[in-house]
Amino acid sequence: MEEKSRKCPYCGGSNIVEGVRVDQTADAGRIGLAHKTRLLVIFTEPFYADVCDDCGTITRIYVKETGKNWYRK
Repeated sequence: MEEKSRKCPYCGGSNIVEGVRVDQTADAGRIGLAHKTRLLVIFTEPFYADVCDDCGTITRIYVKETGKNWYRK
């Protein structure tokens, strides 16, 4: 299996901070991927990011929980 690159693709730095939760400062709802539960209630799966602490480049955005009934309009 291929080893994950720990270098920033933009600046080449190796100071990558992993698992930073993507959030917002205003109380205007959540940012993330929408999914439905069995009761057809729509929830949001939060985003997480890996960020280069040298230049600020986001190297990866992901969700921790997969296999959801993702909501698509």
